[in-house]
Amino acid sequence: MKKIKKVILIVSLLLSHSLLYSIPADPSSILDNIYNYNFRQAADGLKSLDIKDPVMGETLSLEIEWWKAMDREDNNRFSEFLKTLQQFETGGKNELAELISSTYRLRYYACNKKSYLIPFLFIKIQKQIKTIDPEKLKHLNDGKLELFIMYKSFLTLIRDSYFIDGFFTASDRKRELIGNIEGIIRNSISPNRTLGRYFLMKYYMDVEKDKSKAFVYLSELHEQYPQNKIFTQLLTN
Repeated sequence: MKKIKKVILIVSLLLSHSLLYSIPADPSSILDNIYNYNFRQAADGLKSLDIKDPVMGETLSLEIEWWKAMDREDNNRFSEFLKTLQQFETGGKNELAELISSTYRLRYYACNKKSYLIPFLFIKIQKQIKTIDPEKLKHLNDGKLELFIMYKSFLTLIRDSYFIDGFFTASDRKRELIGNIEGIIRNSISPNRTLGRYFLMKYYMDVEKDKSKAFVYLSELHEQYPQNKIFTQLLTN
């Protein structure tokens, strides 16, 4: 049960930076508004944005509705988010879109006392990752391959700590996975660097229980998104 709670804690926050971070500069400004809780500006920016990839537009809409729900406290706060998510899930876009929808579903379970569903959905996500061909992402030139590598590395770290009970905590496997993320933080586009910092912050804080390492990344995130209540709470608690 403690392991399930650990996964819930990680998942419920890690997915606030989803697969969105592969998208170009203009959508990135929308993300900046979302994570700084400027939801009206984000929504207005999305309406005026010329998006050729429908998955990108729908994912941005999902992200807006998620953070709006997190900013509310009433019983119906997830209604609009669930409506948007269900539309996204039935769209049948591609493998990457299926992975995105599953991570949002996982986020919802983690925040709504549905922990018993998380291990099953987590296994589903791992299977979805295996269906994605990195070679196809390599030719897109928009950061999706780096994002996929980073996302896969983080989820594998969490999976190992959950299912293998820390057997690989000091292994070459763990160092390689963390190195994948750190390399993207150093060399990738700005949005992916932000996501990498978030992943490593959550890993060190919730899995390694190393606050000193976690706070290095958390401080950078708080500086970039000072209006984000989650980052502020984590930094002050």
